[in-house]
Amino acid sequence: MKKILLFTSLILGLIIMTYPKVITGFEGGSPGGKTNSPMDGQNCTACHAGSINSGQGSLTITSDIPANGYIPANTYSITVESSHPSYTKYGFELTAESFGNKTGGFTIVNSSQTKLTNGGNAVTHKIGGTLGSASKTWSVNWTAPPSGSMSVDFYATSVTANGNGQNSGDNVY
Repeated sequence: MKKILLFTSLILGLIIMTYPKVITGFEGGSPGGKTNSPMDGQNCTACHAGSINSGQGSLTITSDIPANGYIPANTYSITVESSHPSYTKYGFELTAESFGNKTGGFTIVNSSQTKLTNGGNAVTHKIGGTLGSASKTWSVNWTAPPSGSMSVDFYATSVTANGNGQNSGDNVY
């Protein structure tokens, strides 16, 4: 009896472990490290087939950081916008880097649409923040480093998806 139970458990375990995944996407957000920044070194094309910046859409990052630079420890609003003339599903990841380090701190302002990722060093979409009509915007607060006046670069990658549940036909910017 014990042998049958052990054998049945083993077979059931193997079936569960080898059962194909129905959905392999990250509709609930980037796994992190996909901003194409120097530190991340990757973008969303690893999962979404195609070449970066090859579709009809676009990606923009805007902020209220003054043109002459940030004030240490001040908080600023950063907005990422992804657009495509005929797509209604979107995703993104945003990070800030300076001289080979992640810098500043992100604060979520709309927890139903965005969340932290990559060890809290980046922001990404949640499933509730993927729908738009020809464009989608996400906003987040970024607090500048507490001291110094270093140059900070913001990096983002966005996906405009055709919504077919596959990784083909999507565009990455």
